[in-house]
Amino acid sequence: MFDKRKCFADMLAQLALEYNAQPADFTAEGLTLTEPRLHPKRRVYTHEAPFFQMATTGRGAVMTADPVLHDFMRRFADGKSGHWLFERPNLAVIEAELNRHGFTLTQTFHMFLPGGAVPKAVMPKGFTVRWFDAESVSALYPNARFPNAVGASPNPDRPDVIAAAACDGDEIAALAGPPADTADFWQVGIDVLPEYRGRGVGKMLVRALCAAIEARGKMPFYGASLSNLHSQNIALESGFYPAWVEVSSRKPAD
Repeated sequence: MFDKRKCFADMLAQLALEYNAQPADFTAEGLTLTEPRLHPKRRVYTHEAPFFQMATTGRGAVMTADPVLHDFMRRFADGKSGHWLFERPNLAVIEAELNRHGFTLTQTFHMFLPGGAVPKAVMPKGFTVRWFDAESVSALYPNARFPNAVGASPNPDRPDVIAAAACDGDEIAALAGPPADTADFWQVGIDVLPEYRGRGVGKMLVRALCAAIEARGKMPFYGASLSNLHSQNIALESGFYPAWVEVSSRKPAD
């Protein structure tokens, strides 16, 4: 069983080193503003320092941003509750400021942590589970059908460490996997082929995967976009709860 309080505290510590902040900043009111720093133990989604990145646990907001944005962000956030900065009207204003500097917002990511015991995984009738370890997962490359579960190719920054496939005979119907975003935090991803959706395969596979992650002494976490309610429901039905929201910036594609 995952200790909900400990999981939350551990993730606050992880976010703090990524946002160049203190863990307590993520449960404080208002806005905490810092300058970016690439910590060696961060989750590596890019090798460039973020121009803008913001997180909330539902109270205030923590923002790490290039110093050129600081005066604007302080003025704009003045008098606002930090979590309201994530609402569409406020993000539109932030987007306009980022555009002035050649950046745009990414989508918002709703992030989930384990809330206690992992519900029991009972695969629907007719499906079996096939496991892949860090070596055998290479048999899944190149991967295009299951982009949320396993990388398209090996990625040393976020290595695929295990994967679980729900099989209909010899056919992989769904795949779940956690790239090791850090040594201790493994992000769960799930893909179910369209013809197999709606049968409960996804949530059962995620449950089985989370139990395997727990057995290895690691902590799973789960991310879904704002509008992907199906994915969010899989998280909720697999023992996760909504813990924080993140949004970042990127340079527009040419």
